[in-house]
Amino acid sequence: MGCKVYPNGTKGHSSFITQADWSLDSQFIQTNSADYELLFWSIPSCKQITSATAMRDVKWESYSCVLGWPVQGIWEKGMDGTDINAVDRSPDQTFLASGDDFMNVRLHVYPASKGGLPCKKYVGHGSHVTEVEFTKNGDRLLSTGGLDGCVFQWLVKKE
Repeated sequence: MGCKVYPNGTKGHSSFITQADWSLDSQFIQTNSADYELLFWSIPSCKQITSATAMRDVKWESYSCVLGWPVQGIWEKGMDGTDINAVDRSPDQTFLASGDDFMNVRLHVYPASKGGLPCKKYVGHGSHVTEVEFTKNGDRLLSTGGLDGCVFQWLVKKE
């Protein structure tokens, strides 16, 4: 028996899923969709969990969802739901990387749950950044550009 996440508005997201993360204990999945929804799912029951507050303290194996409690602070004033394309949490859970429509790769302290916190911005791509991902040991960050077609490798130094 498997679980299905239906993109039809009646049993889940009303658009296609853009990011997904498993909980550390493999009991839950959180998903983002193209219509800017954050939904939570119970794996044992195959049902949606409708209370986001009930999921606030769940520990996640990965964090790639652009919407959620620990990433609220990455959204700068004036941004809309399309401006941040990707996030990834470092393996040691100290950093959160984001890629945006303004050609920036940004490095935040994790969790980035409050707005106005400082972050480091790095520019190199010639167009929007489509993906960011830390290497397994967290000493490098990879980013991909949209129209520039480039893959960048960034050295991560802890200060």
